[in-house]
Amino acid sequence: MRKYIVLAAAAFAALASCTKVLEVEAPSGNGGTMVIRAGFEDETTRTSLEPDGGGSVSVLWNSGDAIRVLASQGSGYYYADFTTSDDGVSQAEFYCHNWNPIENTHYAAVYPSDMFKGFRYDSSDGYRFGMVVPPAQTAVKGGVERGLIRSFSAIGSKEDLAGDISFKNALAMLRFRLTGASASRVKKVKLVANSVVAGDGMVFISDSGEMTHTTTSYYLPLEYGQMSNIELSGDFTAGAEYYIAAWPGVSNGFSLLFFDASDRVLARYSDKTLSLNRSRITDLGTIALNEEFGTPDPNVVKYMSHTKGSKPVTIAIVGDGFTASEKDKFLSLAGSAADFLFGTEPYKSYKDYFNVYLMWAASNESGASVTDGNGTVTSRKDTYFGAKWGQNSYGDMNSDYDKVWGFVSARCPEIQSGLLSIDEVPVAMIINDKRYGGLCFYTSSGRCVAHVPYTDDGGGLAWSFPAQVASDDAVVGTVRNVTEAERNELGRSQGDWRNTFIHEFGGHGFGRLLDEYWSGTTYNTGTTISPQSWPIPAGLNISGTYDNVPWQADLLDNLPSLVARDPHYARIGRFQGGDVMICNRWRSEKISCMIDNRQYFSTWQRILIVKRILQLAGESFSLSDFWSKDVTIDPVRDASSSGAPAPAGYEGSHRTYTECPPLPPPVLLY
Repeated sequence: MRKYIVLAAAAFAALASCTKVLEVEAPSGNGGTMVIRAGFEDETTRTSLEPDGGGSVSVLWNSGDAIRVLASQGSGYYYADFTTSDDGVSQAEFYCHNWNPIENTHYAAVYPSDMFKGFRYDSSDGYRFGMVVPPAQTAVKGGVERGLIRSFSAIGSKEDLAGDISFKNALAMLRFRLTGASASRVKKVKLVANSVVAGDGMVFISDSGEMTHTTTSYYLPLEYGQMSNIELSGDFTAGAEYYIAAWPGVSNGFSLLFFDASDRVLARYSDKTLSLNRSRITDLGTIALNEEFGTPDPNVVKYMSHTKGSKPVTIAIVGDGFTASEKDKFLSLAGSAADFLFGTEPYKSYKDYFNVYLMWAASNESGASVTDGNGTVTSRKDTYFGAKWGQNSYGDMNSDYDKVWGFVSARCPEIQSGLLSIDEVPVAMIINDKRYGGLCFYTSSGRCVAHVPYTDDGGGLAWSFPAQVASDDAVVGTVRNVTEAERNELGRSQGDWRNTFIHEFGGHGFGRLLDEYWSGTTYNTGTTISPQSWPIPAGLNISGTYDNVPWQADLLDNLPSLVARDPHYARIGRFQGGDVMICNRWRSEKISCMIDNRQYFSTWQRILIVKRILQLAGESFSLSDFWSKDVTIDPVRDASSSGAPAPAGYEGSHRTYTECPPLPPPVLLY
């Protein structure tokens, strides 16, 4: 029969995970029997609901519990496990029958015995423990599964082992109760935070006994990495108390998702700050679940549904700076942006692979905050995601991107079901602000958010080809002015904020393309393009060398046959300038969306985007299939001669267009 630790008033524990122990040397020789008496410090034995000490509970040892005693040994350690036969007590005796300590070392202890990733002692920062907070936890009515307390003790020397040792708890706890008609049908509860609540991490205990932690891990390999969600699974009873163990931290807003046996979901969202404090229980109170599972979220609109692919290619469009009365405005703009994107190749030809969600969040004020251009807010707007940037610059455009990803994670059906992660769901943010701007953020795990303001209330915008250009060969440093004939051949990009949307989201966010424009005449003489070495590579549309460019095999080596297929492929080549540098970078075509925001991605850019679409859809890329579907029309250069309809935003000469500078390169956050 499976045993559980059940506490008199409440449960206090952290879930365990089987991990590999690193840097271990087992004790040598035949040691003698050693007895250790272990308990908990008051701080961890009496766990408070409020700062005044109310609602405390006791933590008890059970027969069969084991602690691991560790001894530092240079950069590694050795250990021995101690087991108790005491049951239901706060102080227990633990025995080891092969205890063989070494001299002149530092000791520590950990519980449970096999639930940590590594240990070392360093005189500069004290005791260092690697550990994991598992993202999958088991629900127990009124208690927690046996062996789930995560505690550490810095002992100091072997002489200290002769006395009682006290453990410090490392984690925080969430407590909640369920009520309502659907409460007893819950089979899984998922916490979605905007901070790291689970995964690999590190606990420090200083020589003075102070405990701190970090969610980065010193010990490799990582088991989970850093995670912002935890699932608690089991049978739930209305009115009973349940607990989730988490890393300490602060989450700016959070969500709880409740699933039935068929994985239908009920969601509860909160904008409140969730404070998770070490060795403390945060009480979420009683949560009423009266509606039926699967009730649609009125603030999530499924705008497009996929009909191809083994799994959907999912994107989310959120808004910031839209008040409650402006919900219809947001939905209209978000739908228009999606239509514009999927009216642009190759998204147009592959739109059947996509699920598109419009996710509404009401701000208290319209607009976005203004900064001094260096990140300091000079005029604040109370908006849901805190979008901000400079009045006359946009290089410091920013928002609470962790809140964005938590918000989408809690509302996206594919993430709720576990089919996809937030790393696989690119996000676009439309900002209800007249100022010009646009900036895309990535993380090393692959998630992104592209910021796009509703510039000039949807008025006309225009972008120009750079004023100077380098020679289109391997010679670096030769710069000349662009001729009027060249400008006429390339055409003038005119549109509106939706052109910014396809550049920032379609190009940077989803396509992971780098900018192909440049400014000034300075350049980097190195050949390395750093985003191409990011954990999730970006910028494969740019080459740092003239020879053997990434599009050599697929395009340049087959150029005669491609041109015979379609004369527009004659635009493919090697053109110097890109990655904001005029020299020593090469792009595949003279002009594209990644230069002047026109509704045209180059052939090589289209290939990269399609490869990403198919990879997310679970299908393989075929170059022959790509050629059969590829559309080469550039609306700026080809609409009048080809008979193709002009894209949205090109209403005619009567419209006034504001000339806009290029947008800043994407940013890797962490």
